[in-house]
Amino acid sequence: MVRTISRTGAALLGASSLLLLAGCSDAPPSEAAPGLSCGEGTQAVGRECLPTALEPGRYLSPLVQLQSLAEVGSHTDEVRIREDNLLLNCSYTFNVIDAAHANDMEALTGEGFKHTIPGDTRTPGCKHLAWDENLVFTTHLGNIRNPAFLSGWDITNPEAPVQLQVLQEPGISYEGVDVANHHIFVGLHENGLGVYDYDAANGFTRVGSLGGFTNAWGVAARDKHVFVADGIGGFATVDATDPAKPVELGRVAIGGQARGVVVDGNFAYVAAGSAGVAVVDISNLASPKVVGRAEMPGTALRVAFSEGRIFVAAWNDVRVYDVTKPEAPTYVASVRIPRPFDYEDADRELPTMRTFGVAARGQDVFIGAWENPYSYRLEPDRLAPNIRLPETAARLDFGKVAAGAAKTIQIPVTNQGTAPLTLVDNWISGKAFSVEPKQARIEPGETFSLEVTYVASAAEEEVGYLHIVSDDPAAPVRKAYLVGNAPGVTLGSPLPATTATLLDGTTWTSEASAGKVLLLSYFATFCPVCANHLPDVEERFWQSYRDKGLEIVALNPRETTDKIGDVQAYCENLVVSFPLGIEEPASTYAAVTANFVGPNPFPVDVIVGKDGTVRYASHEYDPDAMAAVIEELLAE
Repeated sequence: MVRTISRTGAALLGASSLLLLAGCSDAPPSEAAPGLSCGEGTQAVGRECLPTALEPGRYLSPLVQLQSLAEVGSHTDEVRIREDNLLLNCSYTFNVIDAAHANDMEALTGEGFKHTIPGDTRTPGCKHLAWDENLVFTTHLGNIRNPAFLSGWDITNPEAPVQLQVLQEPGISYEGVDVANHHIFVGLHENGLGVYDYDAANGFTRVGSLGGFTNAWGVAARDKHVFVADGIGGFATVDATDPAKPVELGRVAIGGQARGVVVDGNFAYVAAGSAGVAVVDISNLASPKVVGRAEMPGTALRVAFSEGRIFVAAWNDVRVYDVTKPEAPTYVASVRIPRPFDYEDADRELPTMRTFGVAARGQDVFIGAWENPYSYRLEPDRLAPNIRLPETAARLDFGKVAAGAAKTIQIPVTNQGTAPLTLVDNWISGKAFSVEPKQARIEPGETFSLEVTYVASAAEEEVGYLHIVSDDPAAPVRKAYLVGNAPGVTLGSPLPATTATLLDGTTWTSEASAGKVLLLSYFATFCPVCANHLPDVEERFWQSYRDKGLEIVALNPRETTDKIGDVQAYCENLVVSFPLGIEEPASTYAAVTANFVGPNPFPVDVIVGKDGTVRYASHEYDPDAMAAVIEELLAE
């Protein structure tokens, strides 16, 4: 659990900790002991001479990057490692990678293979995969541009996979997949669990199914049992002794949105969105019990297990926890991967890579990032600080500030590592902005807020860059992009009049939400991220705040109303209960995002206060920051 501490608490946690801020204390030095003479750079505190400036620690990162396979297709969704050291990758393409040596991986399939689907010309990639010896089965949930399908590849020759036949069933969308006893088990969203067989002569055959699910997503199969992550329906155990007639044995609520699941021994580890990873005791399959939880920022989407550790793809980073005591997972390490992007201004920090896939083999970690697969080496015995900034630091908007006036914003800095984090030098390039304090030390698990002040020198846009220099070995310099008096729709601006056609055919206008707190989320049906974002918004915000007065509307600004049926079909797979629709023309989306330069056009979240003004807008998903704003506005 992350603790928030005051500026004073971070700076002065006891003389023995040497937590003095350079030049930031207004208190006079303590009276020196008789005969005590302190040299330059120190001051007398009691009977000791303590430094007036914090010194950085010296650490090595517990997660060391080995390789990035830039030639592999982008938008990786799932990676899984086989016992024969083949790393399989689902992205915009299907890839087979020789990962015998994590620091010398080779993409055997080059840039990857796309699926040929009857009647379709877009040749899509895949979302999930599993294997039965040399047969790899792949799925796609489908969207407007790509059809839903169950297919796969024969990788007898891994350098030249041969696509298997394709199965498409009317009204069926395919999600997570796993194999046991030559039977293929597939999550079918609200249609439950599907059981299939495959042979070269007949292709795929549905041999059984089980209903009663809310949103069957992640699947793990072991012997005669199947374990299903069922969205807000929780976690279910299934007896598949008779694959034609699988039977649900037990179920447990886990909180959050159950997305991914992996099983080891008597425990299942369930990636549960905002609820982190739930540890479920399955020793009694008829009565599974949540016995532990790995809490984390972000959204837990997939989870892997190896040698007493779980590895979590958590949207904005990958995280490692020791689960040798399953009831008490212990944080080991995490890594944020920056995404390459050519900003016009080279001083801007690269945006965060979204990570949806993770696999592990001992201390080798394979990450399915937005651009391509990465390999890392885990050094679990290394203790090190690990800095986390809010994703909103990608563009910190001060709104409109009159010339000569000032506005201060707090930026929380969290040490999610295993050793004290020393902020050695906080400084700003950009004369209109300043930051205090210049130094701080943050203990593991604690959060400390920097105060950034903007004094407007003009009515025109002004920018600055906050530089946070620390002893985090993986990120010795982090930055925040500061903007004041930006043109167009900015913080404090009225939300433009917005009209949308909802999926039920009715019209929604922003006027209908006047006087209420509104979360306006923009999505696209071609956006892989949005298929995870909207269910997370459902569980994290809609279920939590709708009874307290929050309104949520999600709009697609890229489709026209003649595609409303296709958008409806896509959204049915996501199982959300707040209103969805199409903004046509997409004038508000265009106005809000005009200031968002970067590689992530979706999702975009806009929070509007009761007064009709924009109080939050970002194209980097930061649920913690959003929750803080929503709670503040609801309390007004």
